[in-house]
Amino acid sequence: MTPTELDGCSTDELWTLYEAIVAILQRRLEGEMRQLDERLVALRGRFQAAPDEANRAPRFRNPGDPSQTWSGRGKRPRWVTDLLKTGVGLDELRTQQAQSG
Repeated sequence: MTPTELDGCSTDELWTLYEAIVAILQRRLEGEMRQLDERLVALRGRFQAAPDEANRAPRFRNPGDPSQTWSGRGKRPRWVTDLLKTGVGLDELRTQQAQSG
C-alpha cells in the first residue's frame, strides 16, 4: 500500500492493518531468534575452553585497574610490560590467591 492509499483508510482499518503487521513481525522475529539461539549453542560447543583453562584463576592483577588480570600463561599483557618498565616487580602484581596457593 502506498501512503496515499493509507490516507484514505479509516482509523479502524488502519488499526487492523497495524495489528496484522505486528503479528507478522513478531512471528518473524521469534523465528530469527530461534535460529540465532541454535547457532549460539552450536558455537559454544565448538569453542568451549578446555576444563583446566576454564578453571584457571588469574595469578596477576593490575593494581591501577583490577579488572585487568593475567593467568601467567601466554604472552604478557601490555599492562604487565608497562608496569615492569616502571620498576614494579612481578611479585607485587600477584593476587592473594596466587601468593597463598
